Amino acid sequence: MKKIAPRPEGFPGQHMHVVPRPVREASADHPLLKGLLVTDAGFFPRTTGHRVERPKGIDTHLFIVCQRGQGWVTTLDGARTMAAGELAWLPAGQAHAYGAQSGNPWTITWAHCTGAEVPAWRSLLGWAAGEHGGFGRVAVEQIPLLKLDEVYRELQEGYDLPRLVAAATSLRATWLATARLGALAGATRSAAERVAAVEARLRRDYARAYRLDELAAAAGLSVPHFSDLFRKQAGYPPIEFLLRTRIRRACALLDGSDAPIKHVAAEVGFEDPFYFTRCFSRVMGCPPQAYRGIQKG
Repeated sequence: MKKIAPRPEGFPGQHMHVVPRPVREASADHPLLKGLLVTDAGFFPRTTGHRVERPKGIDTHLFIVCQRGQGWVTTLDGARTMAAGELAWLPAGQAHAYGAQSGNPWTITWAHCTGAEVPAWRSLLGWAAGEHGGFGRVAVEQIPLLKLDEVYRELQEGYDLPRLVAAATSLRATWLATARLGALAGATRSAAERVAAVEARLRRDYARAYRLDELAAAAGLSVPHFSDLFRKQAGYPPIEFLLRTRIRRACALLDGSDAPIKHVAAEVGFEDPFYFTRCFSRVMGCPPQAYRGIQKG
C-alpha cells in the first residue's frame, strides 16, 4: 500500500478536527448546543509558512492561543504581532488574516464556534460586539490553565452529542479561565493582576471598612478605571462585591452556629444589625432569621 504523504499546509504533530457540516446543521438547534457549538478545533505546532487570509470573514468565531513562538494577526483595526501567552478572538463576519512569523513560527491551539452565548462571552472577556477583533494576554506559565487543548481532544473521539456537548463545555471553561486570569482586552496584565490582588484582599479581610478611592489607589488606577476593571473580573462593582462576600460569610455563620443575629452581623463587618438585615434580605431574598430556619442539604 502506498504511503499517504502529508498535505503541504500540514504541520508535523498537528491535530485538527472539523465537525461535518450535516452534523453541525443538525446540532445547531439542539437545546444543549444552540448556546455554544464548537465547529472545529485543533493544535498546530511550529507552523512554518502558516498563513490564512479571509477577506470576507467566515460564519464562525475563532479563538486562538499562542503557546510558543511568534505570529501575527490582521483585522480591519490593523496588524499586530502575537507572542507566547497572547490570545486572539476573531469574530464571525469580519475580515481577518493571520500566520506565523518567519524564523520563529508560532505554536497555536485554536477553536471555531457559533451559538447564542457568544456575545455574552465576548462581553465577559471585555471585547465589545462592534470591535473587529479582541486580544488578551496571560503569563506563559498560565497557558496550561486555559486547557484549550481539551476542546480538540473531545472532538478527536467523535461527533456524537455527548462529545459535542463536552467540547462546548471545555471551551466555556477556557473562556472562564481567561476571564479569571485577567486576560481582558484593553487591560495590561499588571493592571489586571493588581485588581485581582485587591479582590483577594476583600475576600480575605472582608470585615473591615474600605473606601472606593482607597481600593483604586491600592491597584494604582483611577476610580472609574478600577471600578470598571474590577466589575469585569469579579462580576460586581467593588463595594457590592465586598457586601456579597460578607453576606456569604454570614450565611456560613448562621448555618454553623447559634450565635445571635447581631453577633453574626458584627463578625462580618456590620456595626448596625438592622442595616445588616436589610442587606442580607436584598442579597438572599429573606432576612437572616428566616434563612437560618430553611432546611438545607
